[in-house]
Amino acid sequence: MKRLPGKRGEHHYDPQQVLYLIGNINYSYLHMIHGEVVMSCRTLKWFADQWPHFLRVHKKALINLSHITVCKPSGNSTETNYIIMADNAQFAIARRRVPSILELLAQQNLVSTQMSTQ
Repeated sequence: MKRLPGKRGEHHYDPQQVLYLIGNINYSYLHMIHGEVVMSCRTLKWFADQWPHFLRVHKKALINLSHITVCKPSGNSTETNYIIMADNAQFAIARRRVPSILELLAQQNLVSTQMSTQ
């Protein structure tokens, strides 16, 4: 369990219970497995440093690799690549991060390498 400072004191959260985090300036919103959304005064960078098994897909989103259900690589540079989470939330992958993210997901067997090179 990780301790996080919150509005009403510290809270304890298991990172595996977090689906993804959405950043908004210097705040982060933790979206939990059971549907709860928790606001934290920590930045996404802080969470990325503390929780290395989370993946920064673009400027405002950090996702838990354990809860990815589908990765939709587009196969060309003009279309957007997407990751779909367990709660059906869909995240576009930043175009500059696509090659490294698809490679990482292929290593984790979350996307086939054939799909990522089409």
